[in-house]
Amino acid sequence: MDLQKYRELLVKEQEKLMRYLKKQVEEEKRLGDEWNSPKDFEEWAYFTYAENDLSIKARQKLSRLKEVKEALKRIENGKYGVCESCGSQIEPERLELIPWTRYCSKCARRHPEEL
Repeated sequence: MDLQKYRELLVKEQEKLMRYLKKQVEEEKRLGDEWNSPKDFEEWAYFTYAENDLSIKARQKLSRLKEVKEALKRIENGKYGVCESCGSQIEPERLELIPWTRYCSKCARRHPEEL
């Protein structure tokens, strides 16, 4: 298994997520500044929707970032590419698509959060 290739995929994903989250913080600050003085109900509704949408996406990205960091730790401790459910090797094709995965394709069906 080419651990360096998977490490590079994970580091790229980590950098992408960090850039996204940084932009998210900037957008939330901008909305927060505008939120202080909504002019009418429609504007208030827009800010509420935008704030909720940003929050949901940020939680998803933070969750993914945690998974990526855990996968990098598995590389360091020699457990990367091993299914946490059945102990078999995770298929290389699956690792290429989802390098932070913890499950082989068979076990992933039992773990919907992985899909």
